[in-house]
Amino acid sequence: MADRDALLTDLVAARDAFHDVLATVDAELATVPGVMEDWSVRDLVFHLAVWCEHAAEALALATAGRGDEFAYSTGDTDAMNERFLAEGRSVSPAQALRREDAAFAAFHAAVAAVEPAVLDLKLGNGDSVEEVIAYDGPEHYAEHTEHLRAWFGTDDDDDRDT
Repeated sequence: MADRDALLTDLVAARDAFHDVLATVDAELATVPGVMEDWSVRDLVFHLAVWCEHAAEALALATAGRGDEFAYSTGDTDAMNERFLAEGRSVSPAQALRREDAAFAAFHAAVAAVEPAVLDLKLGNGDSVEEVIAYDGPEHYAEHTEHLRAWFGTDDDDDRDT
């Protein structure tokens, strides 16, 4: 059985690491492209927000007994990311941060409230609830933390060794 507390710990740690690096970014650089291809810091923050919302949606469907309706496919990722990128470019960096904060809070609350047995349920796309939490949450934050570190030259080996 999946360990909800470990998922929560990983989720919080990964987000904290992202925000620790984010705090070192000069606000004037928030919309400058180049962090990840032509993406800016604002774009990454908004992107993480919508993927937290995506995972929270999967959790809501699973807990309502409708997990089979979650039909996300990795083949949809690029198109979804392009749509989210376009949407995110219409918001300010502060708005992106507020959305990410709200999305993370809702996602965290949903994980904290889920019955542990639900984490093992398979969703309509074949992934377990636990897998969706991991790839939309801690793994996703870690991926983009590395993008920030690489672009801004932040090399914090101590964080990665723990």
